[in-house]
Amino acid sequence: MVQSVKSAEQWLQGMTLEQKIGQMICVRAFPFEEKVRSTLASGTIGAVGSVLLLPKFEDVGGLVSLVNDYLDRSPVPLLFFSDAERGVYHNLKVGTSFPSMMALGATFSSELAYRMGWVIAKEARSVGFGMICNPVLDVNSNPDNPIISTRAMSDSTDLIIELGAAYIEGMQEAGVIPNGKHFPGHGDTRTDSHIAMPIVEHSREYLMEVELKPFRELIRRGMTGIMTAHILYPALAGEGEEQLPATLSRTIMTGLLREQFGFDGLIVSDSLTMKSIKDQYGIEKAAVMAVQAGNDIILQDYQSDPELTFRALLDAVRTGELSLDQIDDSVRRILQMKERFGLLSNARLSLEEAKEILQAAEHVELAKEIAGRSITVLEKQHLPLRPSVQAKTLLIATRSIEEGKEAEDMGTRITGKSAYFLHSCSRYSTDTDIVVVNENPTEQDRQRVLKALTSGSYEHVMYGAFVRVISYKEGSGTIPGGQFELIRQMKELHPELILLIFGSPYILRQMERLSNCICAYSDCDYSIDAALDVVFGARQAEGRLPVSVNEAYPFGHGL
Repeated sequence: MVQSVKSAEQWLQGMTLEQKIGQMICVRAFPFEEKVRSTLASGTIGAVGSVLLLPKFEDVGGLVSLVNDYLDRSPVPLLFFSDAERGVYHNLKVGTSFPSMMALGATFSSELAYRMGWVIAKEARSVGFGMICNPVLDVNSNPDNPIISTRAMSDSTDLIIELGAAYIEGMQEAGVIPNGKHFPGHGDTRTDSHIAMPIVEHSREYLMEVELKPFRELIRRGMTGIMTAHILYPALAGEGEEQLPATLSRTIMTGLLREQFGFDGLIVSDSLTMKSIKDQYGIEKAAVMAVQAGNDIILQDYQSDPELTFRALLDAVRTGELSLDQIDDSVRRILQMKERFGLLSNARLSLEEAKEILQAAEHVELAKEIAGRSITVLEKQHLPLRPSVQAKTLLIATRSIEEGKEAEDMGTRITGKSAYFLHSCSRYSTDTDIVVVNENPTEQDRQRVLKALTSGSYEHVMYGAFVRVISYKEGSGTIPGGQFELIRQMKELHPELILLIFGSPYILRQMERLSNCICAYSDCDYSIDAALDVVFGARQAEGRLPVSVNEAYPFGHGL
């Protein structure tokens, strides 16, 4: 364990070239976890991603013990990195679960944004994580975006700037380096960059006023970290770079971000595991190109031996392909940022303090408040319902084949919510049945639902649409056509059908208007509770659409 009062500059001057290279790689290769542990003692590992740790612990005690072991082994300042877009719980299995960023957007509250950023950062630091890969600053202007969607706060640049500034302020005050993402913007794409290379073909002038505006403004306000996008931006790329993604473009990363926007914080590449990078360039070449472009830290491919990435950068310096001055500039920035946020000493964690912070009741109350204030009523011809011991309720819930698994390369767990949906509804309707159907309903699913509806025994019928954003999944961010047809048939049999959207409101673009519709933007338990509170009149809806769905449901709509 490092116990030192050395400054960032003193650390830099005392490091070997190998140790400097190690500072620039965030190691995430979970199949090689034992090798990583043994390599730590050499000081050639400077950052560790949460995906590396996931299979190795079951509770906060196990996590703290593991992080302390890594800290003890490292003779150089170590940085732990995680996504945690909806709180550390979704990546590290501990802490508070928050609704989606779009749910936060639906509150239109900078106060809640500040508190959410602060709490997520506070919980992250309690278990040793000094860098969190959020907030998402993408302007989700493309409703067909399969990988951003509810991960974004809004399609309004002004709202993103307002909430993003407060969120980042909270994070940084709680001692965590943010990564505003995905620079220059991932909101106007139709392709998941985990799978293929998206392209954004807007003019430079348009990009400056839309995609780039949140980044430019939040840099001005002191944002200390940015994550890149594996996306082609022909209007921003330099001569000969038209086929290079932003991550690998020196014109974009250095010329635009560093020099024109004046960003002096850390540039972190998005994952080099993504097929849009890995398949086209390979692990070693992509790593070298990313550093040449101006990235300070690269998120190493989590499927390969980290030695490949390390050797590629080391050899590139030794052959002159990468300059030592550029390496020193990046490592100096990394160490100075670690110094600013109190991350130079590898101080051991306190299990008691971690438990106290992670189990804080006020953190849960904040998550509940955000969920409650985000609920948006879009149609309410028959709402609210009045709880009645005589009234029978039928719930229809969807399930996906990914439930019980982790989203590849995002480190988030995908949990089934049908049981909780039933549990939450039972607070108001004790005589409630549920039919769970596949995300892409089979004929058997359809027949079970229609049979229940034609039985005539249900006064209230609710359809819970769980619309998830999942990396590497075809159809991510929307629901299959079979669900739209099932909802249409249900509406014919039960015109008072209540649609509850636990995810993206954009699915409304593909269906007829219903008489009752509520959007929760998230399948967080607290969002499910809050939506049903509104259904049964225990809560007044306060949320407004932070995106424009169509003419019927414009930006700001909410009843």
